Amino acid sequence: MKPLVRSVLALACSLWLGSALADALLIDVRSPEEYAQRHLPGATLLPLDRIGSEIQQLAPDKDTPIQLYCRTGNRSAMALQQLQQLGYRQISNLGSLEQAAETLKLTPQP
Repeated sequence: MKPLVRSVLALACSLWLGSALADALLIDVRSPEEYAQRHLPGATLLPLDRIGSEIQQLAPDKDTPIQLYCRTGNRSAMALQQLQQLGYRQISNLGSLEQAAETLKLTPQP
């Protein structure tokens, strides 16, 4: 593949990914207490123990892009598995609050 074609494809992929990230549902799967201390702007609180029973209300479309984060990335990994089992297809685990903030270029807020 020619370098120019490769660059154009890389740019197109980056723009598409950026668009998908911007339209995604951002979910914090930590506890209400953790969320109250600090969370990302635009994040919806949906603790891990409720995600399976309440996700349908937030995202009835199983193709909704969903991004998950928690304190360390463990709970968001478990939430990702639950959502996959429920048939959701576009899920990403952003890891910890700090990793998610860095990836999304957001500043956590109280």
